[in-house]
Amino acid sequence: MKKLGLGTQELSMLRKRNCVYVDKTEYIYELINNETYCFLSRPRRFGKSLLLNTIKEIFQGNKELFKDTWIEDKYNFAETFPIIKICMASLDYANRGLDIVLRENLEDIAKNHKVKLETITVKEKFQELIIKLSKKNPVAILIDEYDKPIIDYIDEKSRDTAEKNRQIMKNFYSVLKNLDAHIRFLFITGVSKFSRVSIFSELNNLTDITINRKYVNITGYTEEEIIDNYENYLIELEEEYNWDRKRLLERIKFWYNGYSWDAKNFVYNPYSVLNLFNSLEFENFWFKSGTPTFLTKLIKEKDIDVKEYDNQINISRSVLDSYEISNIDTSVLLFQTGYLTIKEYIRDEEFVSFQMGYPNMEVRSSLYLFLGAEFAGLHNLKYSDTVNRLMIALKKNKIEDFIKSIRVLFADISNNLASNQKESYYHTVLYLALKFIGVQIDVEVNTNHGRIDAVVKTKDYIYIMEFKMSNAKAALKQIKEKKYYERYLDDERDIICLGVAFDSDDRNVKGYEVASVEEMELL
Repeated sequence: MKKLGLGTQELSMLRKRNCVYVDKTEYIYELINNETYCFLSRPRRFGKSLLLNTIKEIFQGNKELFKDTWIEDKYNFAETFPIIKICMASLDYANRGLDIVLRENLEDIAKNHKVKLETITVKEKFQELIIKLSKKNPVAILIDEYDKPIIDYIDEKSRDTAEKNRQIMKNFYSVLKNLDAHIRFLFITGVSKFSRVSIFSELNNLTDITINRKYVNITGYTEEEIIDNYENYLIELEEEYNWDRKRLLERIKFWYNGYSWDAKNFVYNPYSVLNLFNSLEFENFWFKSGTPTFLTKLIKEKDIDVKEYDNQINISRSVLDSYEISNIDTSVLLFQTGYLTIKEYIRDEEFVSFQMGYPNMEVRSSLYLFLGAEFAGLHNLKYSDTVNRLMIALKKNKIEDFIKSIRVLFADISNNLASNQKESYYHTVLYLALKFIGVQIDVEVNTNHGRIDAVVKTKDYIYIMEFKMSNAKAALKQIKEKKYYERYLDDERDIICLGVAFDSDDRNVKGYEVASVEEMELL
């Protein structure tokens, strides 16, 4: 049985270690034969580095690595091209500055090719290296994680560093404009897609293939690829859980599928799938591999209503193409980083837009965990433990335990976070907690008589919740007077009406009133 290539980004190492390689060479062949200057945005740990390294091996003529792949007998491996490959994430720009480490990296590449660079600046060295290496054949330039020196400083406090690095990168790429004769292929990849004017203003011929339908499956795994390449690992999971193939594939799909760049083709997160096969556990692997603290802080700083993302949101094509450091659209950032994906492609006579939503269970639950912990000001582990008690209480209809857990949650919120907060802040904290534990919660539910603050549904119960500042009886009275429970009377589950009062001074739950539908009629 072939091994799992967890953490391996070099095709040569996959082959040497007898690891599974999911063949993407048909897409690569199409790409390198039809494009010259191209750009691809994909979430982190989605196969971009392996893709670039595979292209590198093709251009270096290492045909032996492509045995039994689609491209093996279709590409002329005898024709080779010099490679300039730069991975921005591997450069120590944080401690030494981007300009310095870029210069040193170019000099190292030159030494490996036995070329001496005589110029001084980064821009000059890049141009000199390209020209000197292309004396026999034009060069292939591969840039991995181009945006790392920017997104590492995307928060408000570090924005000056992000802008400085953007200027350096813009200057760096500007040399490519007049070097067409020296370049066989240019491929730039990253997570974020900044506007062309922002970084690539001189590259008018740079083609963005991010949502090009020919290349939507160039990274990630399709279901067919998983079945064709990981049969033995699927059998292991079937035996572990005592499931048939259909049920197993549905479960894997629920957790890790759902990423799409055209609303037609949907792929699985390769990192999560490999970790699933390795551990035989369904967990939030991808999210654990990199905490998006800058993202959660940005959502909180901009006071974004996170409940919007439960429903699909619409983003125009033009907004996707106008991403700027100084004016970050959070929804676009969520899409580029993999927390939202394209669910529907909408085209009319005037413009193109996309319906965006969460791709899968892993992303949804993990984002609620980190957002909830950020809003509550708690460490993830403590937050997770606290909100899990909410789930247990709701499942058993232990209202007193439910209220105790809410009080613990709010008591842990620091004074700085809670001071001067409106009622909606507490709603958001509670909402995120319930979404994280997988409870179905609908907020601001419209009825014929008014709008319910929250409706929470478990297997056996429906909870009608109304929140007030200082008066729980008034909250319960509103449920009765507005007859909020009427629309749920046909449901077989027990209906529980709950009025909760918050104390603005104590910044916690002041009290609660609870009643069944029958008891409500007697109030």
